[in-house]
Amino acid sequence: MTDKKLKVLISADLEGVSGVVHPQQTSPGSPDYKDAVMRWTQELNAVVTGLRETGVELIVINDSHNHMRNLNNSMINNAIVVSGWQRPLSMICDVDKVVYDACFFTGYHTMAGSKSTLSHTYRPRVIKEVFINKVQVGEIGINAAMAGFYNVPVVFISGDEDTCHEAQGLLGDQIVTVPTKKGLSRYAAMSYPFDLILKNLKLEASRAVKEKEKWKVYKVTSPCTLLVTFTEPNHADACELIPGVKRISDNQVEFTHQLYPVVYKCFLAMGALAVSREEVIT
Repeated sequence: MTDKKLKVLISADLEGVSGVVHPQQTSPGSPDYKDAVMRWTQELNAVVTGLRETGVELIVINDSHNHMRNLNNSMINNAIVVSGWQRPLSMICDVDKVVYDACFFTGYHTMAGSKSTLSHTYRPRVIKEVFINKVQVGEIGINAAMAGFYNVPVVFISGDEDTCHEAQGLLGDQIVTVPTKKGLSRYAAMSYPFDLILKNLKLEASRAVKEKEKWKVYKVTSPCTLLVTFTEPNHADACELIPGVKRISDNQVEFTHQLYPVVYKCFLAMGALAVSREEVIT
């Protein structure tokens, strides 16, 4: 048990869950989606159990996939579930409202451009690369920096092996990782025995909390410069509508601000505007 009653925020994505290898499994309404969400729920319950047994007082889970209305809170035991879109700070919602002690990233995936399973960065059809202060990042880095702005360390991550390596490379070897599968290509993976994954998620969630002395906060320096490479020039066209955004090349834009939350929200706005310009030109 911990000496202090801790508060943990979980940003929960779906692509990194065991057995999930194809967009059809992550798309609401597809035949495979319900089964993927069920396994996602089981993985989250294992994490929550580990946290509760370690004495964590408050657990808030951000449903952070797609339209963010995937998780059934009646199936998640002993945790608050945040659902729906649009919401402030997207996948890391509420980190600015409660004094959290730590963040967990579960079911995560690698950044856009990686060959690992279901790799992308927020908007898979339009975003090709993201750099923060010249460091290439995916959802791990973008969201960890948002948590870090509020002095909240990311201490645990689950997903495929490449995702765990990406997290350790950016956030440090001290972060506790639970690999759920080994990516073979962008749409194939070797998933580990599910009962073993659930056991590891519970045990490692508990260990992440107990090893508080190893926690590190990930911060980006100020001023912070965001550079986004889009797949097509029309996506960058749309982003030029945002005050302060500069066109760097045909399909690249840049934005700089002293405060990372402003940069983060600008990135979210870029994605929303870019997908609005997906006209097919024939």
